[in-house]
Amino acid sequence: MARIALAAVGLGTAALLTACGGGDGFTDQSADDIVTAAKSEMGDLKAVKVSGSVTSDGQQIDIDLQSSSEGDCTGTIGVAGGSTELLGVDGSTWMKPDEAFWRATAGDAADDVMAMVADKWVVIPAEDDSLNTFCDLDDLLDQLLKDDEKDGSTYSKNGTEDVDGEETVKVDNEDPEDGTSTGYVLVDEPHYLVKVEKTDGEDTGSIAFSAFDEEFDVEAPADDEVVDLDQLAS
Repeated sequence: MARIALAAVGLGTAALLTACGGGDGFTDQSADDIVTAAKSEMGDLKAVKVSGSVTSDGQQIDIDLQSSSEGDCTGTIGVAGGSTELLGVDGSTWMKPDEAFWRATAGDAADDVMAMVADKWVVIPAEDDSLNTFCDLDDLLDQLLKDDEKDGSTYSKNGTEDVDGEETVKVDNEDPEDGTSTGYVLVDEPHYLVKVEKTDGEDTGSIAFSAFDEEFDVEAPADDEVVDLDQLAS
């Protein structure tokens, strides 16, 4: 599971957001300036929804999750034909996997784990970055927006395209190591990155960003609805 978070943000997003302006003339700006605007706007977010699918090492990972800078999250992560609900409140996170998810991630211990867990929420240890990253928007955006300049990486505009009824400017990133990726940046302010597509290289897929700064309700599960596998094992 350590690669889940990395695969989700490894679609070239970091490369696309390496380097501002209003809607008027925005598409006339250079690819680097458009990327700079997107990085600035995404860095100011307090909440966002991330959805889509990526394939990494031959494994498909599906994401449908809302996350906030307060450490709140709600949604699902799918992997290896299974899925798990994720829930985060004030920095504490829990998951509720289905059987297929346990069998894909727990191996020979799956039956024992499912017997202990039943239908309860499972505490995700604070040190488990593979899933906690999704429930901490600041951590997630740190990965998305990190400066990742690589030799030979080039950026270019590739026209405009409507995404969910809003005009975006497409920015292609050609990287000799990671392959080709395309970011879709809103022409109108704020210039959010609304989609990233990766068409070749080690990781491929498409991730969309939406519900920018929209509030969402989360509530921690009751104590009798929670299992801490670390405590059971001790």
